[in-house]
Amino acid sequence: MAFTQKDAAANDSLNYKSMGKSELIMLAQTQKSDIDFLNNRLNETKALSEEKNRLAQQVASLSAENELLKAEAADLREQLAAKPKDVEITEVGSIAEMSFRVNGVLEATQKAADDYLAKIKEMYDAMSQDYSVYEINAQQKADAILKNANAEAYALTQNARSEVNDIWSALQTRFDNYVADKKQTSEE
Repeated sequence: MAFTQKDAAANDSLNYKSMGKSELIMLAQTQKSDIDFLNNRLNETKALSEEKNRLAQQVASLSAENELLKAEAADLREQLAAKPKDVEITEVGSIAEMSFRVNGVLEATQKAADDYLAKIKEMYDAMSQDYSVYEINAQQKADAILKNANAEAYALTQNARSEVNDIWSALQTRFDNYVADKKQTSEE
């Protein structure tokens, strides 16, 4: 982000030239602590991002496991459908009852797995939303601090240039006076 004269004019209200060195140092230290704070927040954001990735992997793993359970349930249903043909008529009632129970267990298991996946997805979505808001706020604050730091750097640079020009002018005047005195002394 380039810093322009226009930006410096907008920040003239801070009047850096009237500030002493200790005030400028305190201002710079404040900016450093703000930057440290933002770096800490950025590290927290990275940790949240890693947690988000971990949860995404967990959701993918659970989805894969859910698909395996669905496949196993389908296989069991096929096996149960095939078995009654080979069973004696007296056992049909108990096999039908067992099949009914197995189907109930499988349906309950499927529902529990679906509920669990839905809850994980809900948590993941909420965390993603929180992360996005946090990231936007952190970026805005970082941009503001960077803009202020650039304004201060520009003001300090201008102040330093002004001081150097003043010192150079004073030295030039002293040098010219010295040369003039030497010239006058040598002429006498």
